[in-house]
Amino acid sequence: MFTARRFILLIIVVAGLVMSAQAAKIYGSIYEWSDLEKPLKNVIVEIDENATRMQYNVSGDGTYSFDISPGSYAIKAKYYINNILEFSGEEKLQIDNPNESRNLDLLLFPPTDSGYEYLGDINLTGELEPKEPDVSYYIAVIIVVLLIAIIFLFFFWKKKRKPVIPGQEEIPSEPPENTTKPVENRTGELPDDLRELYDLIMKKGGRTTQKEIRKDAKYGEAKVSLMLADLEDRGMVKKIKKGRSNIIIAENLK
Repeated sequence: MFTARRFILLIIVVAGLVMSAQAAKIYGSIYEWSDLEKPLKNVIVEIDENATRMQYNVSGDGTYSFDISPGSYAIKAKYYINNILEFSGEEKLQIDNPNESRNLDLLLFPPTDSGYEYLGDINLTGELEPKEPDVSYYIAVIIVVLLIAIIFLFFFWKKKRKPVIPGQEEIPSEPPENTTKPVENRTGELPDDLRELYDLIMKKGGRTTQKEIRKDAKYGEAKVSLMLADLEDRGMVKKIKKGRSNIIIAENLK
């Protein structure tokens, strides 16, 4: 049976998978070390994970942004003039939260190597096609979420359409047996004053008024009322309201 506990567990699993499929956003501006007021344009920016380039583009306006999953990364930026490297910079970062949004500005310095690094025949005025990260992981997560949703809908539909087999209908349980003692056995447990009042009612044919009982009883009005209430609780008499008086009827005793 698809219980509420299993449903809650399913929701937690699905939420965890969806959260893991979300990507963190890294963005910022790029500056030359001697000019921190105006972003440096036409800079090639790439992001690596474990020395493997994942994404790169040419920053035409001096800004960059990447969507990445949690992990350890290196962001590298290079600026070329006449295809010769003039400035470069690198920043390390660790992403733990898939919902994280971090601003990381890059500061570029002249290269420290004595030789020159050539870019080759690349037009820096245009955008390079970014190398997108592997999407197979996200596709797998989407497939798992869809499968879980299908399983949930199947169990929900099956539970609603569960047929009732003839002869197997749910039979309501019988109420517990009345553990109170039968009326005929209660007379032996009566106190003397209640027995006396009950005998008085029986002498009047088992049916009389409370007013008549008070006339013949040796007890006061309040005492008689309490005693009649006690007999009624024991199931030995029944009190019926009629006008301003009560009719007292003795229950049949075997």
